[in-house]
Amino acid sequence: MTKAEDDFWNTSSHSGFNFDDEEDTLSVSSDHAVLRPVTESSELPIHAIISRGSLDLVLDDVASTLQIVVPSAEETIKKMILGHNYNLRSYTKFRDKINILEKSLETCDANVIIEAILYLRGTLKTNIFYHQLAKRKLALKHYGYYLLLKNELDELVNLYMATGNISNMKNLYYLTSQSTINKALLHRKLEQFIMEHLQKLNSNEDKAEFYGNLQFIKFQVDKNTNCNSVVTQLVELCKSELLTHKGLDKLQEFKKAFKIDDLTFDWTLMNVLASMELWMHINDIFIKNNWLTKRNVLKTAVPQEVFLSALGRHNPPKDILETLLACVSDTDKAFALANKLHCHTFIIQYFVNQRDRLALMKYREKVALQSSEYFLIQSALQSTEKKWKN
Repeated sequence: MTKAEDDFWNTSSHSGFNFDDEEDTLSVSSDHAVLRPVTESSELPIHAIISRGSLDLVLDDVASTLQIVVPSAEETIKKMILGHNYNLRSYTKFRDKINILEKSLETCDANVIIEAILYLRGTLKTNIFYHQLAKRKLALKHYGYYLLLKNELDELVNLYMATGNISNMKNLYYLTSQSTINKALLHRKLEQFIMEHLQKLNSNEDKAEFYGNLQFIKFQVDKNTNCNSVVTQLVELCKSELLTHKGLDKLQEFKKAFKIDDLTFDWTLMNVLASMELWMHINDIFIKNNWLTKRNVLKTAVPQEVFLSALGRHNPPKDILETLLACVSDTDKAFALANKLHCHTFIIQYFVNQRDRLALMKYREKVALQSSEYFLIQSALQSTEKKWKN
């Protein structure tokens, strides 16, 4: 072969045929065919390969093998206390929900407890929810208070009924009066409440209390008054009746109508009279004559020591106190009260009656010189008619 021919074969862009080259070409071509994207026309829907029902079974089987990690109740409660993000919905099993409730109660944190309770309320059947609360008094207390704050009265009624706390329903009675200024409107609201719920109360005392309060509201509507309690109303009635000198008839009627006990009535009346400085009225009302002993007695449901000590705080005239002290049948008790109230004249007379000259002389040191009490002691000591025991 000439040199020119040899150069042609080595430098030409054309190459000769080779079986190895053909194999390489086919191999590369095949690789490109595999990597080339499948056109839309070649896609098949999955349901053409497997039915929808079979696919659901496969997916459910896969899901059942996945382990769901539920954080411990302690960990979640800690996040709730610290204000971190938490998820109560991961607790789907009944025992996990109850565990969350138990752990929340251990914290004594009202906000945490309420969060746990509300989650149970939203995920448990109502009867089961109430049953679990009834077994845990602290949870019941917090949930009841929560409903009071939210003014969810119907739910509160259901809670009290389901958990057996029927006596607590009277709390709803007082709640309905909150934010109600118009007494006539309040009276209608309370009447409606009684019609709906009174039959659910087992206690006759609670029923009597309901009707008594309703009667009191009716009295206020009729008299156009706005006192917060029966006792406050009694105070106002005492002032108006005593100022107009109408006597005690209306006060006694009010006492009977609203079942005010004797102690409360006497205590209120005494303090009103003292605040108005109607001292003689106190003597007239509370000093009675004992027909058997022919002596005046202090007649009041308030213990005598308490009555006189309380009256003394109003700084009445000493002669008023001494008149009342003389009505105390126990002389030793009266003497002790006189010392407490600094009733010198009563004490001096006590020593004179006891014929205790030494005690009288010693007491003279306690009174002011040239005072009326001082001269009273001097006069007693100089008396020739008295026979002293010492």
